[in-house]
Amino acid sequence: MKKSKGLKPNIIEINTFNQDPFKGDLKKEFFKIFPRIVQGIQKARKIYKAELKNLKEEILSAPKELWDEIVEQAKKLSIDLIGFTAVDDSFIFTNDQSTGISQLYNNGIMLGMEMKYDRIDQAPGPQAGLEAFRVYADLGIATNELADYIRSKGYGAIACHPVGGPILYPAMAVKAGLGEIGRQGLLITKEFGPRQRLSMIATNASPLPETVKEEFKISEYCQKCRKCILTCPGKAIYEEPLMNENGTVTRINSDKCFEYFYETTGCSVCIQTCPFHKLGYNKIFKLRGYS
Repeated sequence: MKKSKGLKPNIIEINTFNQDPFKGDLKKEFFKIFPRIVQGIQKARKIYKAELKNLKEEILSAPKELWDEIVEQAKKLSIDLIGFTAVDDSFIFTNDQSTGISQLYNNGIMLGMEMKYDRIDQAPGPQAGLEAFRVYADLGIATNELADYIRSKGYGAIACHPVGGPILYPAMAVKAGLGEIGRQGLLITKEFGPRQRLSMIATNASPLPETVKEEFKISEYCQKCRKCILTCPGKAIYEEPLMNENGTVTRINSDKCFEYFYETTGCSVCIQTCPFHKLGYNKIFKLRGYS
C-alpha cells in the first residue's frame, strides 16, 4: 500500500458553487445531477471502507485477459479513456476531501470521460458548468461500478472519485500515457484536448499492461500558444510554472482561479479557448503542418 509523502490538495467545496446561473430546465437538470454526484462519492467511500476491512496486502498475479476484460467493461460503462501505471506516492494527497482515502494499492487504472463539445464551448456559461457536473456524476458512478467488477474477480480495488480524489489525476494520467499537461494545468489528450474529467482505480492486480509511450507535441505547442494565459478571467495561470521541492509543478494560482471558478459554476474558459478543444490535435499538427 502507498501513502502520501505530504502533497497538499487544493480543496474544492462542491457546495460552494454558485447555483444562480441555473434557470428553468437547467435548474431541473442540475437537481437531477447533483444527487448522483453525492451518491457516487458515498459509494466510493463505502468501497474504500470495505477494502480497509479486508486489505489485500499481497500483490495478486493478473493474466492479460483480466486487463482486456477491464478495458471492455470500461467501454460498456461509457468510459472514453483508460490507461495503466504504477501509483506514484509523491502524487498522493494528504487529504482526500471527498472519500477520505489515505492509502492506495500499488497500481493505478486511470479513467477519463469526455465533456460534450457544444456545452463546453459555451463557457463560462451555465451550460458548460452543468456539463462538468454531469461528467463528475457519470464518471463517478462508472468508476465505482468498474471497481466493483474488479473486486468480483478477486482483486483489490479502491475507487477514486473524480470530485476531489486522493491523488493528482493529471500527473498520473501522463504516467499512464494518456497525454500531456497544458499550461493551464489540465491533461490534454489527442482525443479530446483538455475536454475530459479524470478518475482512478487503485488495485493490487499485477503486472499491469505495458504502457505504449506515444510521442506528443502538446507541451511544445502550449509554450508558443499562451491562449489560456491571455484569456483566463482571473489571471490565474502562471507565465512560468513553479517547480516544487517534491517534484510537482504548480501552473495555477488556485486562490485566483477558485474565486471565478465558484462564481461561474466551473468557469472552463481555459478549456473553451484552447486550440486543442477548438480544432483538435489532428488539425493542429497534421492539417496545419505544425512542427
